[in-house]
Amino acid sequence: MSASLPPKQLSMAMSAERSRRMPRAKLAPGFELRAYRPGDEDGWIALIGAGEFGSAWDRRRFEEYIAAPERREGSRVAAMGGRIAAATFASVEDAAESVGRVDFVVSHPDVRGLGLGRAVCSEVTRYLVGRGYGSVMLYTDDWRLPAIGLYLSMGFEPQMSREDMPARWRAIMEALEGARASR
Repeated sequence: MSASLPPKQLSMAMSAERSRRMPRAKLAPGFELRAYRPGDEDGWIALIGAGEFGSAWDRRRFEEYIAAPERREGSRVAAMGGRIAAATFASVEDAAESVGRVDFVVSHPDVRGLGLGRAVCSEVTRYLVGRGYGSVMLYTDDWRLPAIGLYLSMGFEPQMSREDMPARWRAIMEALEGARASR
């Protein structure tokens, strides 16, 4: 990586056409997949806190974030007995270019591996494509290997948005292959 380049998140994208071919995720027994509704705020804030985002969310920040129409209508949660176990926001990346964004995908550590992240991601992607977005993208970090593996398996493709990206993506693909080989 060039010394002049500060760290930048990775990005991945999926075309609307590809998302239409994406199989529906199966929800683990006992969970419901639904849209955001008033009253979810504290559970969602706690879930974000249990995630790996390293930023503090409070009621004010959440309410400001969910206020955008796409987020309020398109965000999805997987819940069991009123407890939010996984969630992601639907966002607009670039309205002029017709790009939607899957934002802040998080699953509670106690339920990882149940496919809940896949379920909320696929439903938000479907929502955005249904709203007319020509593509859907997301941001992630190099160290979030399980999440990147999920996104790749769903059909999201790495974006080479800067000169350091090919080498970073090669390292990620090697690490994912190494993890698969060690299983």
